[in-house]
Amino acid sequence: MIFLPITLATASVLGILYALLSIAVSGERGRSKIGLGTGEASSALGKEHEAPRLLIAVRRHGHFAEYVPISLILLMLLELANTNRDVVIGLAGTLILARLMITAGMGRAAPNLLRAGGNVIQVLMILTACGFGLFAVAANW
Repeated sequence: MIFLPITLATASVLGILYALLSIAVSGERGRSKIGLGTGEASSALGKEHEAPRLLIAVRRHGHFAEYVPISLILLMLLELANTNRDVVIGLAGTLILARLMITAGMGRAAPNLLRAGGNVIQVLMILTACGFGLFAVAANW
């Protein structure tokens, strides 16, 4: 049996956050009385804090759904490749930190260091995981 405790723990924490983001979208839909869509399609750059709450909730949820799957797949594959446990734990913690920062920062007034910093950390986590993954492939080819 293969057991991936780091990926399982990370997916579990992020699964809880994903569920909370989903609930937030549903709540905003009810308050806004909008069943489908967001009512307003966009918000100007630098004016995100003025966006309707439903749009912010939808984008928090959507952004999560866009980035977390590839991050978890990379973590799982690194764990399967027997990458150093501390590296995988560090990447998992980095992923969770990035997602919390982005979630907290979405919809805040500019300059938005939480959202921007979280996005940078998220991309660096993915690129670092890719680097370790390519190294593992090259070393075991």
